[in-house]
Amino acid sequence: MDELLGWCVVANVAATDLKHFSQGTKMWVLPPQWGDGGQDVIVVGRHRGSPGPVSQMVVPRVHLTNFRVRGIYQPTVHRQLTKEFQRRVPSQWESREEAEKVVEWWAHEATIYAGVRRPLKRADFYYRLADVLPGRVLQQWAVQDVMNPKLSFELGEVFRDQQEVDAVHELRELLDTIETAGVANWLNNELWPVVGAVADKIQALLSRAH
Repeated sequence: MDELLGWCVVANVAATDLKHFSQGTKMWVLPPQWGDGGQDVIVVGRHRGSPGPVSQMVVPRVHLTNFRVRGIYQPTVHRQLTKEFQRRVPSQWESREEAEKVVEWWAHEATIYAGVRRPLKRADFYYRLADVLPGRVLQQWAVQDVMNPKLSFELGEVFRDQQEVDAVHELRELLDTIETAGVANWLNNELWPVVGAVADKIQALLSRAH
């Protein structure tokens, strides 16, 4: 049996328009390197149309899907994963458990990203929903983002279907009603629990499997 050289996250290319990798290509994915939560990740995979060896590259994680954890047994893969990038050896997964924990998070985000042309905007909107209630440090900015007049409701842009669009309109109408009532009763407005429930509903819709 081949020697286990380490553990790594594995994914497949979801996008159809990546320059260097075909849709479905298996990628070995290293952990976050630059403090951005892994929005861009170092990967090792086989180039589009190439029968040759795997190579190392950086791709946006939004283009990857089907995250899981696998053992590294091929020396050629291990050499590429540990090859210097920007004059240093990239961080590696410290354990199978660490990789599995991050896979759970990345898989959840991949579900949010799927099926739209602006996946990062969709993810930003998803996370803003957790901050729309009074008392949240980022509430002001969360409400501004939800109420943004430039938010696109064209299906397939940020939202997948009419059910999502209708739920967001419902939330915007609630927030508009609270704003119209004025600052005197802002914190104690009886609609805030409804706002919280609708925001939770939208998050559930945005994170459905596609």
